[in-house]
Amino acid sequence: MLFGGAAAVLIVIVVVIVLIVKGCFGRTDALAGTWDFDGTMTYVFDGNGTGVMALPSISYDFTYTIDGNTLVIDYSNESVHDSTYEFTVDGDILTMVGGEGTVGGTYKLTRQE
Repeated sequence: MLFGGAAAVLIVIVVVIVLIVKGCFGRTDALAGTWDFDGTMTYVFDGNGTGVMALPSISYDFTYTIDGNTLVIDYSNESVHDSTYEFTVDGDILTMVGGEGTVGGTYKLTRQE
């Protein structure tokens, strides 16, 4: 029993150290920021793998991963379809081309200040 408690404390310490080190490096990705889709809907990427799709009356939290120029968005709310996009960032323009989980199409979003 003593060994189990010590192991649990050690695991907590390791997790805290990892989180502190990760936070100290302040890693951000190319999507970090707020992007306007159509004057009503925005996407906010924190630069570290979490974000929110915001509409005037509701918002949807998500996590995201980037692999090269592929963006995968995994929404917390299961009623919203997870989606995959090919993307590019050119200055203040984010271009997303819909793939799996989308209706397709090309979307241009503008970075907000």
